[in-house]
Amino acid sequence: MSKLALEKTIRDELKKLNDAIDVKVIRGLSYRREALRHRFLLSRLSDLHRPAKFAAGWLERSLSNIAMMLL
Repeated sequence: MSKLALEKTIRDELKKLNDAIDVKVIRGLSYRREALRHRFLLSRLSDLHRPAKFAAGWLERSLSNIAMMLL
């Protein structure tokens, strides 16, 4: 699944969860399970937009460092 498709799927599920939470709040029911799922999906969404810390593999970084030392 592409990054854009995954983001769209997460956003769609968040919208559905928000609607379900709204209904439960209006009815005075507990929405704990939905809130936990909502928090999880928000964290996944933020992970999608976080830049990769180690995008290049260790071998590429090592070779790059060796090449810089040789120059």
